[in-house]
Amino acid sequence: MAADSAALLVLQVEPCENDPSRYRWLIRDRDHVVRRSCYSLASEEEARTEGEAALQEAAAMLRDSS
Repeated sequence: MAADSAALLVLQVEPCENDPSRYRWLIRDRDHVVRRSCYSLASEEEARTEGEAALQEAAAMLRDSS
């Protein structure tokens, strides 16, 4: 069941609202944002890399809490 819960988490990378040349990552559980980057990143690739690490941490916390 915990693996099913972790599968609901989705990483989203999008341009920063304040500076569209920079990027932020968000982790969503269905329609809710559960984590987001604290600062914008220089490239979409950099944001995706950091976001993937955060997604793994969030998934591990879900598994550990079950």
